[in-house]
Amino acid sequence: MKQNNQETLFQRISSRDNVKDELSKARFSLKLKILIILLTVALCSICFIYQIDPSFDVQNRYNLVPGYFWRGSTLVADYPFPIYKSSTVYQSEVRQARENTNFVFILDKSAEAISIKKINSILDSLKLLNTDRVDEKNLEQLVSLKIIQSLKNLSKNERNVKISKMKELINQFLKEVYNSGIVNINADKIKLDAISVRVSPNRETIYPKSSLLDKGSFLTKLRQFAELRFENDENLVIGIVYRNVHPNLLYSEELTERQRQINEKSVPKTIGIVRKNEIIINKGERLTEDNIQKIKSYNISKVMRDENVTTTYNIIGSIGHAAIIYTILLLYLFFIRKKIFTDNLHLLILSVLLVVVSATAWITVNIYSEGPIEYLIFLPTLSMVIAILFDSRTAFYATVTMALMISGIRGNDYSTGTAMLFAGILAAYTVRDIQSRTQIFRSIFYIFIGLGLVIIFFGFERSDEWNNIFSKLLFAGINAVVAPILTFGGIYIVESLTDLVTDLKIKEFDDLNHPLLLKMNDVAPGTYQHTVGVAFFAERCAQAIGANQLLTKVGAYFHDIGKISKSEYFTENQIEIGNKLDFLPPKRSAIAIKEHVTDGIELAKQYKIPKKIIDFIPMHHGTTIIKHFYAKALEEAAENSSKVNADDFRYPGPKPNSRETAILMICDAAEAISRVKDYDKDDIMKKINQSIDEKILDGQFDNSNLTFEDVKIIKDTINKIIVAKSHHRVVYKEIPQK
Repeated sequence: MKQNNQETLFQRISSRDNVKDELSKARFSLKLKILIILLTVALCSICFIYQIDPSFDVQNRYNLVPGYFWRGSTLVADYPFPIYKSSTVYQSEVRQARENTNFVFILDKSAEAISIKKINSILDSLKLLNTDRVDEKNLEQLVSLKIIQSLKNLSKNERNVKISKMKELINQFLKEVYNSGIVNINADKIKLDAISVRVSPNRETIYPKSSLLDKGSFLTKLRQFAELRFENDENLVIGIVYRNVHPNLLYSEELTERQRQINEKSVPKTIGIVRKNEIIINKGERLTEDNIQKIKSYNISKVMRDENVTTTYNIIGSIGHAAIIYTILLLYLFFIRKKIFTDNLHLLILSVLLVVVSATAWITVNIYSEGPIEYLIFLPTLSMVIAILFDSRTAFYATVTMALMISGIRGNDYSTGTAMLFAGILAAYTVRDIQSRTQIFRSIFYIFIGLGLVIIFFGFERSDEWNNIFSKLLFAGINAVVAPILTFGGIYIVESLTDLVTDLKIKEFDDLNHPLLLKMNDVAPGTYQHTVGVAFFAERCAQAIGANQLLTKVGAYFHDIGKISKSEYFTENQIEIGNKLDFLPPKRSAIAIKEHVTDGIELAKQYKIPKKIIDFIPMHHGTTIIKHFYAKALEEAAENSSKVNADDFRYPGPKPNSRETAILMICDAAEAISRVKDYDKDDIMKKINQSIDEKILDGQFDNSNLTFEDVKIIKDTINKIIVAKSHHRVVYKEIPQK
């Protein structure tokens, strides 16, 4: 049973390793790389070719912006066609037509008769007070007890005369107000000066708003009438009439909406006509609102006549257009950032961002909006994401590519492309040396400045109206404010789904109080002091050659954590104890030393250290030879006439693959050499130079992009540090005891 469990565990581990191998192969597969490139070109090309409304196609080929010049040949009408209003004007007129639609009410002809009948019935009942023909308890629910008592105190004749007169005046008042119209909604909701009243299924009439009465205004008018005509009985009149009057004009939402739709359809879509053989626009002529509408209308007419606006040549040209722009980025990656180009994951991230910005540009063309939504394209956000994930130079070329793609998809929209390019470059450089997440918010100002300057200057050049400029600035401000939030989200998504690590993530490990480093200080104090020294050397060297200082320093902090497991095997920790390796054969000693690399990797994974930092653990030794034990093995082999395999004494590698890991390899040896007691300053530098030269000859820096100029600067920097460390102090005199 136990054996079966072990076999199952072994199979799981093997399966996991196979998956990792497959993923590793795919990440650098040439076929997959070609597929990524072809898919990117295809998706970007669709944004050039496909339009929701084919009539937009001509605008997509030519940047129809007032103030620009017509780049095509002279355009002559092949047939007569109507000039359509611009979508902005037409939608504005449609909206105005809806707003200018009168509310529709239904006339309730029975309301007046029912109300008068109810009121007269109550008044007739009041005449019968003090008789058996009226139920006073029911009457008290309609009229207050005080009023009933006052009427009962009158004689029958006096009461009848008063109520008859009251009845006559109230009936006249009600006929007057019903002729004006009583509505069942608040009159303030009626925005226009009149309403439409459906008198019969086929007839409507207009009532002026000024004559209409709602619940509040009717009460006011009733109170004025009662106070004027009935000195002592106004409360009786108001109480009876107000409770029993019903509106005769009933609002109908259904009929009102139907009328709005009729008014919408009545708005004309055209403003004129162009005759056959009439010149629509001459070559080089400045574009205006009028000739822009003629050009668009001509294209709409072609679509309506079933003419094929998009031809095979257009499709081929659009694919070529997208491919050429994408090639700008690919050429940069191939020649300048080979590491990114080789890694399909990195190439995929950049390609996806390019497709996303292309799709966004396509949306701004194909979705109707009265506002300048093109300034909501979040290119500055993507520029910051690329600068943080990769570097500012890559962000610059990616920004240029994305801005050109936006300009092309939007119909050679030079102004939007320039605004996005300028803002994107400024945004990328604001996060060039980012050290904290709050630093991203500084980019809000620079993005707004980048977009705003282009909007203002281009607006002045084209004599744009101030309200259009302010509208664009408002959208640019929204873009600038939202950019940092989107950047945080983009970085989080990429870091979660891939092994890419940003400087923001690395900054979290720039802490000597990290649990692993505190453990090293307790278990391997000598190694800890060596680590701090190496980090100082490495950071200064990285600064000198323009490498990533933060990554180099943090990588140095964790490069020797594997020594925690067997700290006593390393001389820096052998304080007042013997060297255990003196009692082991050279080959076994070399194995023990090499294990600090594999142990370090496992320990780092347990503490969830990012891979970018873990890479420093095996690469700070690369595939160098453990010289001391190799030399010792050669001595023993000479005595025994046996052979020694040099590979048994080499570290497992890999070699440094970046300038930062190469710097650490140099500084690790340099710091160790600087601690040798028997060496003076000149001896130390001589040994350090010898160590560096040996590593160069051994090919340790072949994959690191480290140049000979970089090596020279690193040597000079180390020399300055050694000189500073080797300064002497004078012996100060002591104060005599007396």
